[in-house]
Amino acid sequence: MIAAPHSPHKPGEAPRATTRQSPCAAAADACRAATARVLAQARSLGFDLVGVAPAGDMPAAEQVFKERRDRGLLAGWRFSDADVETRCRPRRLLPGARAIVCTATSYFADVEPHDPQAPGLRGAVSNYAWGLDYHRVLRPRLEALAHFIETEFPGETCRVCLDTDPLLDRAVAVRAGIGWIGKSGNVLTREFGSYVFLGAVVTTLALEPSRPQRAGCGGCRECVPRCPTGAIGPHGEVDARRCISDLTQSKRPIPLALRKAMGNRLWGCDTCQTVCPVNDRKAAARHPEFAPLPHIGTAMDLPSVLLMTKKQFRAWFGPTAMAWRGKAVLQRNAAVALGNSRDARAVAPLIAALRDRKALVRGHAAWALGELGGEQARRALHELLTREADPWVRDEAEQALARSAGGRLCGADAPSAVCGDEPSPACAGTETRA
Repeated sequence: MIAAPHSPHKPGEAPRATTRQSPCAAAADACRAATARVLAQARSLGFDLVGVAPAGDMPAAEQVFKERRDRGLLAGWRFSDADVETRCRPRRLLPGARAIVCTATSYFADVEPHDPQAPGLRGAVSNYAWGLDYHRVLRPRLEALAHFIETEFPGETCRVCLDTDPLLDRAVAVRAGIGWIGKSGNVLTREFGSYVFLGAVVTTLALEPSRPQRAGCGGCRECVPRCPTGAIGPHGEVDARRCISDLTQSKRPIPLALRKAMGNRLWGCDTCQTVCPVNDRKAAARHPEFAPLPHIGTAMDLPSVLLMTKKQFRAWFGPTAMAWRGKAVLQRNAAVALGNSRDARAVAPLIAALRDRKALVRGHAAWALGELGGEQARRALHELLTREADPWVRDEAEQALARSAGGRLCGADAPSAVCGDEPSPACAGTETRA
């Protein structure tokens, strides 16, 4: 007699249906769990906003990038088709990439910025450069996040990206739900406005994409007419040839027609941010490393910067995000700002700068003396022409003499202050206002 097969069910009990998770559902659950762990780790590392973008190509962004390049809106920044494509196709950065973890870190400091149109000897510094260089602060955190992913999910690889790496960071931040791109070209966030540094970790780990925000600027165009040089177009494109922030970083001579609009700005420009209504809702300061450094503040002593030594340059600017373009660029900016200072005390340091070894500095110092005018400035310009060999500097000096022939109202023939050997860049000198 053959025994009946064993049944797990009691007599009279209906068999229970067995539920087995499909491979797709299991993979989705694993993806959600991994996403939660990675985002939690990112927040624990100090990133204020985090999200996930897919690592696929960005054809629309690529098209816009190439169009603006072809129209000349990127100024002196050179991008070949291959450069653009790498930035818009993340899998060229990391083969097999499946997701991009995007981060935003607030750099807002609850400090009143310096008025970029104020007369005197102090030059305004853009908010993002008041504190420590954000690259040095954020890259180790991004690397720590990448290490977490590679350790907790064996076999996965990552690549860390900041704004110096070939990834279109603003476009991926928007895809990750961090914020939206405003008419000023800045990424705007609900929580921190535009005062954020962006970062990303491209990874082969499968993660669940975040939902992009539907917010936008709507009918607001406050930043468009308020840009000092008219660099912002009606559809969110920024002409880098006119953008003061870009001009202060360029290594070329600043176009003559744009120098007056720079005011006293030593580095960068925040006008499109300070007038933006979204920034009225910004949260309190969160990161002391981005608070103004004691020797930087929100503005610096312009004669000190103009005449600084290499040692001073390294000491003052080395810890900041302003050092990367070199000493002469900052000296050039200081010369332009002093030309706009309407302060007679600017004449003496500008005359001293006419002997700088860099033509870029000498030429802008000559322009500034032409703006301030006065007999002392004219004598120095005439003397410069007796020894100057650089054609561009000579042209600047000749134009400056022509402009200064009618004199100026700043009292440029008044006695000038003498700069010390080791002035404090933040505190040296006192200001008088015209």
